[in-house]
Amino acid sequence: MNRLIDKIFLLVFCAAFSSVIQAQTHWSFELQFGVVHSLDLPLTFHQKGFSDIKIHKADFYSEPLMDPPYWDWRFTKWFKNKSIEFEAIHHKFYLINLPAEVQRFGVSHGYNMMMFNHGRRFGKYILRAGAGSALVHGESTVRGMVYREGSGFDIYGYRLRGVVIHLAAARQIRMSKTFFMNTELKVNAAAANIPIVNGHARMNVVVFQFILGPGFNWAVRNEEL
Repeated sequence: MNRLIDKIFLLVFCAAFSSVIQAQTHWSFELQFGVVHSLDLPLTFHQKGFSDIKIHKADFYSEPLMDPPYWDWRFTKWFKNKSIEFEAIHHKFYLINLPAEVQRFGVSHGYNMMMFNHGRRFGKYILRAGAGSALVHGESTVRGMVYREGSGFDIYGYRLRGVVIHLAAARQIRMSKTFFMNTELKVNAAAANIPIVNGHARMNVVVFQFILGPGFNWAVRNEEL
């Protein structure tokens, strides 16, 4: 799995740097919030000593506007109309259609998707694609067995799991040379094993998002690469 992630990252970076010869470069940063919709996809609980629990259409809700809210931040390095980016998304999931053996299942402290992207500007619009992994914090009670959680932020409860694929289309509304407002439609597809007591839950995710937020540019200059 780690080798697959490394290969995906390498392909993204190769695409980002290809054909960039002479360009105006600058950095940008964006912080955004939004609303989400997740598809109902299969979810399977694997627990040692028991038969698998399979849900063919797992129904999740996310509460993107409740504390802690959904958020997205992104650092971008622009080379004229092309970019390389690092992006992080904080998302939450709570399972609604719980089977009898599962008393509680969620990823409320974050299904945190972290990705490297390549973007290109086409007129007023920006298209981007990327790949990465997810830093997940699962909370569950399966067959009466409670997955241990730490108090507060619980940094030790986070695990890096799975592969994330990312596609997005954005439009930036310029307020000045430095500041802008970003609007964006995006979709993320991911698969990860969420830890539970004596096993894991295989979780498949496809989530659509509409986000909005401010951004700013800095260090604008011409460079020969």
